[in-house]
Amino acid sequence: MPINIAPLIRRFFEQHLVAERALSPHTILAYRDSIKLLLLFESKFLGKGCENLALEDLSADSIRKFLSDLERQRHNGVRTRNARLAAIHTFFRYLASVDPRVISFCQAILGIPFKRHARPVIDYLVRDEVMKVLRDVDTGTVTGRRDNAILRVLYNTGARAQEVVDINVFHVRFSRPYLVRLQGKGYKERTCPLWPDTMAAIKSYLRDRSTKPTDSTPLFLNRKGGRLTRFGLRYVVGRRVSNAAKKYPGLLTRKVGPHTWRHTTAMHLLQSGVDLNMIRSWLGHSSIETTHGYVEIDLEMKQKTLQCCEKLLPRSNKTAPSWQRDAGILKWLSAL
Repeated sequence: MPINIAPLIRRFFEQHLVAERALSPHTILAYRDSIKLLLLFESKFLGKGCENLALEDLSADSIRKFLSDLERQRHNGVRTRNARLAAIHTFFRYLASVDPRVISFCQAILGIPFKRHARPVIDYLVRDEVMKVLRDVDTGTVTGRRDNAILRVLYNTGARAQEVVDINVFHVRFSRPYLVRLQGKGYKERTCPLWPDTMAAIKSYLRDRSTKPTDSTPLFLNRKGGRLTRFGLRYVVGRRVSNAAKKYPGLLTRKVGPHTWRHTTAMHLLQSGVDLNMIRSWLGHSSIETTHGYVEIDLEMKQKTLQCCEKLLPRSNKTAPSWQRDAGILKWLSAL
């Protein structure tokens, strides 16, 4: 008897993702979009309404066709395609755990591999570029003071965009030692120290608002007085870099977003000699392998290492080796 897919999907979201795993709203929405796209594709492909789809309709072969459709028709990149597949894997892994009857069916889908893709080199700003962007911000206006505080918090903490917009005023410690509490992925909370310049920028911005250090209001607001969103943060960063590029044309070739500042913080900490484990804790990486990736792109450190190696290498002998001086052997080799 065919198994209706709708009740299974409902239990997957309400019971598994929310009640059991307590995933973040953003992760749940990403899973929702992936499953929704899959159902719409299957409905169109099979000529059946979504409410009438059975579990057997979502075969491994049909899911492969769905993934191909994402790339050909929706023009999704490999990363997006793999993210959709990861959500599908999670759903069928859940089904296999709650209903042993469908284990073999689910295993065929779980066997669909992720597609490999080239990983772009991480981009970051050098110290001089950071200073140029910060110097260009006019702190004589309310918007300028807010943007100055945003950029300094990004550079100081290396926080993700969502972590920055989620900061409330009471998350900041305004007395020494200055620090801010950040909530990262998986509801993992960490504290990050704040430099005096960063704290001065935050205090200067908050003077324009009647807030107390214990208030639960958002630290950064948009022009309408609501919490700044990730998209608003991206706009602020992009606009400030574009404005600075008018004076410093070298920035015109750079595509700088909030995550670029995160990479910048990591690189500058690494170049300052900070231990990798400390950088991992600073950035909230779950694995040291993620942090280790910054070592591979540090051109400055690579150049220093190369210079050290050059000093250890023996100098070349200007006298030609015997095989070059022996014309007979050269003739013999040429004649082969």
